[in-house]
Amino acid sequence: MAVTKLKQLWKNEYFQTAIMIILMVVIVFGFWYGCQVALNTNYPALVVVSESMLPTLNVGDVIIVQGLPVTQIKANYTTGDIVVFISPYDSNQRIVHRAVKIENTSNGYFITTVGDNGGGQKDQFSPWRASLLIGKVIGRIPHVGNFPLFVNALGNFYYFIIVIIIVINIFLLFFDTDKEKKSIKEEPHEKRKLFGKLEIETIFFLILDVLLVGFLIFNLFGVFTFWNPGAETNRHEVTVRGLYSDLQYQASFKQSVSEVFLSQGFLTYQINCSVNGAIRPGVPTFSWMQVSILILVFLNLWMANKYLQFAKRLKQG
Repeated sequence: MAVTKLKQLWKNEYFQTAIMIILMVVIVFGFWYGCQVALNTNYPALVVVSESMLPTLNVGDVIIVQGLPVTQIKANYTTGDIVVFISPYDSNQRIVHRAVKIENTSNGYFITTVGDNGGGQKDQFSPWRASLLIGKVIGRIPHVGNFPLFVNALGNFYYFIIVIIIVINIFLLFFDTDKEKKSIKEEPHEKRKLFGKLEIETIFFLILDVLLVGFLIFNLFGVFTFWNPGAETNRHEVTVRGLYSDLQYQASFKQSVSEVFLSQGFLTYQINCSVNGAIRPGVPTFSWMQVSILILVFLNLWMANKYLQFAKRLKQG
């Protein structure tokens, strides 16, 4: 009896939705706390909100932070590590700067930092205690931080997580229900065509292809400036750039940058700069361009295989 009731309960759409929401919450928070353990910091991912680290880090970038002891931090005005620390003047503020000097005093370690956008000793941040160190920046994901910045400016960052969960569940409810699958199967083949020639599914994948190609081109050459109330800039304006646009931007940012070098890995790239005669390594960056290409290839291979299977069935039938 109990097993029968459980089966009936499981078939209930509201129960399935509730389970899905709980699973999404567990996955999101499990991933977050798992990253904290793996990266040895309470702040494994942060969003850049100011222009102090231009052109190395842009407003709206999500930076990946690894907790390290101060003895493993490299300090140099040109090639020092990019670090995140708690402001000595405001415990709620997180600052991203380049470490330029580390002093071992009788009162402990002190770190001096400066933003790449300042670029000089006069712009350096006063020495602060190493106990305020959060960690070293080991990677960045371009663009995606702009949405949580916007949401956070409206109220609370947790709204961002709630919105993501709601969107996923709406998608599951409206595009993956048993009723919809049943209606599609029962619907005559002719009625599922657009203008009597192309199937709606084919049109959908063609549109998806066009969007992916557009996304790919933008992530190579695009430049887009928009207003974001969460950005700490003069006009709250944020500019997102594609790979080669970012390369050109970094090359022309300041006279101290004489040359830039692009290196690419799997799903990542890195822009290294020659600054004052020394090579400044860039931050390993997630490549939206490579992701776009991979999705395009897999999508079109899947569609080609589907039509080949359909043609094979026609011949056999």
